[in-house]
Parts: sequence; structure tokens; C-alpha cells
Amino acid sequence: MRLPLALLALALAALGAAGSGSGGEAAAQAGRFSTPERHRCSWELRSAAGASELWLSCRPPAGGGAARSCAYRGEPRRCPAYGARSRQYWRQIVGRLRRRRHPCARGGPLSARLCGPGRAPPEAQLRLLPGPGPAPPAASAEPAAEPAEAYCAERWHSLCSFFVGFWEG
Repeated sequence: MRLPLALLALALAALGAAGSGSGGEAAAQAGRFSTPERHRCSWELRSAAGASELWLSCRPPAGGGAARSCAYRGEPRRCPAYGARSRQYWRQIVGRLRRRRHPCARGGPLSARLCGPGRAPPEAQLRLLPGPGPAPPAASAEPAAEPAEAYCAERWHSLCSFFVGFWEG
């Protein structure tokens, strides 16, 4: 039973990788992750006045206190490698946040390895915005995205939908 599910996951991953060859803006505009301290965080990428903002909303584990929201801002387009590999850039940024115990706590700026020190100007790094933090990303009133839309590149949605529909019966 698990083997077909694993094969489906590999097929979807391969299709997503095949469709992500272009640079441009990151394909994933929002997502979720958990930290080592088991905070459940959701993130949303927004563009604002030539800069990019990464908004976070993190909930601690049950009984761990109140949820926190924050935003990071920077100009990743100033990094020469960003234009061709924006997906990799955002994957590395979210990976760095995932490893932090408290993503909304004060800390150093966030930078991706491909735009690290010496490879890009300091403006390319994402810095935590001051203040208590913005409101958490709004929960959309529309239903959750279909798995094909969430995990596959846009040009592969119909094929992914077929496989997901076949799998779900």
C-alpha cells in the first residue's frame, strides 16, 4: 500500500522539478513548517515597493503561550544569482527559519547560501521588521488548494490532478 503512494510522491516531485526550470518569482508563495521547539509556523511571501516581505505566523505547542507574528524584509533581486534561482533562494531562507528555535525572535539577518556574504550586497539579506509584528497572514475564505495546485508546477496541474484523482478513487 505504501509503495504506490511513494511512487506517486516521486512522480509529483519529478514533475514539479521539471516545471521549475525558469527563474522569476518563487513559485511557492506560501507554506508551513515546524521548528525544533515544535512551533507550527505558516509563511507568506509578499512584494512591497521593490522589496520582498516574508510574513510569518507561529503557534507554540499546546500550552506554550500566545502565537507570534513577524515579517522579514529585504531586496533579494539585488543578488545576482536570484534571477535564475529564486526557488532555491526561498527554499534556503525557509530552511534557515525552520532551524531557528523561535523564528520571530531577534536574531541576525537571513541570507541564502547562494547570496551569502561577498556574493550580494547587504540589502539582499532579509531583516526582521521592528515592532510587535504584523497581523498573521489572513486565512483565505476559499477552500484549501488542491494537491495538484499545491505540489505541482502550473503546467503540470492537469496531469497531477489525474494522478491524485486516480489515487483518491
